[in-house]
Amino acid sequence: MENVLIWPKEYPLLIKGLVEQNGAFILDALETWPACRSTHEDDGVCTTVLPPIFYLAWFTPLEPFEECYFQHICEYDESAQTYISAVKEHYFDNEYTPESLVLMLCQRLEKYANVSAQNEIDTPQSLFSLFFAKRYFTLIEHALNNRSKLSAVDTLALWQEVDFRERLSAYIPGSIADLEHLTELASEKVAKGKDYFTLLTQVSPDVDSVVLLEKALLAHLNKKTAKQMMAMRFIEQGATGTLADEHNKTAFMWAAEKGYVNVVETLLSQQDKKAVDDKRNTALHYAVLSKNESLMVLLLKAGYDFRVRNNEGLSCYRLAVSIKASNLVKCLERDFGIKELSPEGQFDRIKKVHALHALVTLLLPVQLFFFFDETITIKSELTLTLTMIAAVCFFFAATLKRCALYPHIKHPWGLFVLRGFSLVSLVGQLGLAAIVTLAALSSLV
Repeated sequence: MENVLIWPKEYPLLIKGLVEQNGAFILDALETWPACRSTHEDDGVCTTVLPPIFYLAWFTPLEPFEECYFQHICEYDESAQTYISAVKEHYFDNEYTPESLVLMLCQRLEKYANVSAQNEIDTPQSLFSLFFAKRYFTLIEHALNNRSKLSAVDTLALWQEVDFRERLSAYIPGSIADLEHLTELASEKVAKGKDYFTLLTQVSPDVDSVVLLEKALLAHLNKKTAKQMMAMRFIEQGATGTLADEHNKTAFMWAAEKGYVNVVETLLSQQDKKAVDDKRNTALHYAVLSKNESLMVLLLKAGYDFRVRNNEGLSCYRLAVSIKASNLVKCLERDFGIKELSPEGQFDRIKKVHALHALVTLLLPVQLFFFFDETITIKSELTLTLTMIAAVCFFFAATLKRCALYPHIKHPWGLFVLRGFSLVSLVGQLGLAAIVTLAALSSLV
């Protein structure tokens, strides 16, 4: 579909009337102005006639390469085009800018054709979007001051112009045509982490701002394009970072993963230190993943448990080792005395502990054999010696298991049974030792 904009033959008369301030010319042009509508032709062409104020914004028809929506075609002759070009040149020579020229003509037109009435006409391109595309911000204020209404879409577009926000805010919510629609659109933008929260509070002060802020912060932080400065703006307005996504990963965890120290430090006091996501990662795990040493230190000093392991069995130390973050590993060992064994070292430690328990378990039947063997004459000495060995082995096994380096991983059930037999064996051996000791004492008496 080709969109064609018709410049009516009445336009030169309108310009002449506005320039010369001739009311008769202006009224004649307005009275004979063609109906403002779009007409679909059989050959796939859509021709459009717009209200007069639109043409003033362009002032002269644009060349095809200047406009991507309409192809401009004028219905007036070459002499009229020459006159309009001369007017344009005259004003520019007298220090008028394109915007100030259009503003002057619009102010004169306002006496005969209200800008708000022209803005209300349904057109393919809105008046405010045209002014915005031309960067005519004074014209936007002129239209708003004359009771023109902004659509929700145009308001969002204007809000993107940061330098114009303060001036635009003076007209919100009074100059918004559909507050409910704008509230809906702004809420969607905020929920996606866009910078529309201030607009939303101006449009709809009754909206639950805390919920929107939490959603906005979470949505912003889980994007690759997230910025710490933007996240801090949500936090300054009340976001706490405690809202979690569908994987139970909170905004605070996202901030830790991105290494946003300022965000984490600001939100730290409001967090649950035991919170984990579906992978059982804590915020400390994500600080390690960010490879940010200062952030990791901040969380450790705040009381985050370095012993918590995720679904892969990795604590913060083992995670730092696995991602080859040598600076974090050194920091954990040097400043916090945290060190964990490698997988091979963990296996060796488990093997040593349970080898000692196995030895303690085997010593009981050995002792019983010696105890009931009539041929052995040094039963007492053997019983006490073997019991002492069993006690020492059991003590070392218990000490190795309580050591911080002992791996906190799930053991096979057989090892639990072995430790149980070891305890029974030690108790039995201590019992034999007690019997032997009492017998020895009685013989002395």
